[in-house]
Amino acid sequence: MPATAQETGPSWPERALSATNESSPVGMLPAGARHSGWQGWFADAWEGSKRIVREGHSDLFLPFFTFHPAYKYPNRHDQNEYPWGVGVARTVIDGKDNERIVYLLGFSDSHYDFQPMAGYAWMARWPLGWGLKGGLGYTVFVSARADANYIPFPAILPLASIGTDRVTVYGSWIPTTDVLFFFARISLADGPGWPVTGGGASPSGLPGTTEGRLRANLLYGAAAWVNTDASGIDGVASGDAWAPLAGYRHFFSDRFAMDVSVSRSGSSLDLQGARLGTFDLIPVTVAAQYHFPSYYGWRMYAGAGIAYTRITQQAMPGYALEDSSVSPVLQAGASFAVTDALVLTGGVAANFTRNQLFQAGNSLGTVKLSPVTFSLGVGFAF
Repeated sequence: MPATAQETGPSWPERALSATNESSPVGMLPAGARHSGWQGWFADAWEGSKRIVREGHSDLFLPFFTFHPAYKYPNRHDQNEYPWGVGVARTVIDGKDNERIVYLLGFSDSHYDFQPMAGYAWMARWPLGWGLKGGLGYTVFVSARADANYIPFPAILPLASIGTDRVTVYGSWIPTTDVLFFFARISLADGPGWPVTGGGASPSGLPGTTEGRLRANLLYGAAAWVNTDASGIDGVASGDAWAPLAGYRHFFSDRFAMDVSVSRSGSSLDLQGARLGTFDLIPVTVAAQYHFPSYYGWRMYAGAGIAYTRITQQAMPGYALEDSSVSPVLQAGASFAVTDALVLTGGVAANFTRNQLFQAGNSLGTVKLSPVTFSLGVGFAF
């Protein structure tokens, strides 16, 4: 009998490769607009990333927890469990309800050191009921770490998520360290599919207006809780304290502002379980801030800058901390315009200050005080 030709479709590896390609930023481009070859693929990925930035809505990233398993980290309580930091993302939810995200992120790593990341994430999502959606996907990024001399390196990690279009919690497993890393994405932006905002904020989104003039300045005071979690020397520990905080914020535009703040808190320092004494911590911070669009009067912000930190009133007989340092600072927070002039504002700021500890003039090493300041206050817009 004559043989009949059978048409064969793409093989499983070919289908998997095609699906992976569609989940990349290249998937933002129509098939007819894509280029051939590996150079063309990188050009298409770059163009797709730019489309996500142009067409997406702005989100706030908040890293909040890292889990170090006991079988891998017998000293797990010496590791940083709270990777305070902030990130800014642009997110597109495509026709299949999947997420495509381009982001910048900075946080405090497991050793209390600053770690930056820039990357792309893709999440396939499924409805779970009650407005919740579960997701599985991946992120590809470039990062740098202090324990690798801040030499940039690329990486890819799996992601899982649960949440809504507005608030989603993500988790990732880092196979090289067995650490679980958790962060949240908060989306209070307007745009297609989002409700219309209203109430509490001026049309410009700035703190307020008066007779058509933008109130681009905010003078505020706050009560703050300063959490110091000293590390860097075996057996070192520090205390927490309340602090007054004052600041000034100037808006150069609807989205961008400069913030200057100062606080003063008292703290203690222990070594090997013995109290060395007390000192005062005075950071002066200058940060550039990005303020997200107003949502029912609320405006989130993300900031990054530097802090000049003074250590004064040291009462540690036989010991002394280096009395000043300059360090990076990350900020995240929100404000709410009660009236044109009255603004509630609060947030969290992670300071990566480093100070030498001396005993009788000899250095014992570097203490990472790593103060994290939680503040809530009121301001006057003018």
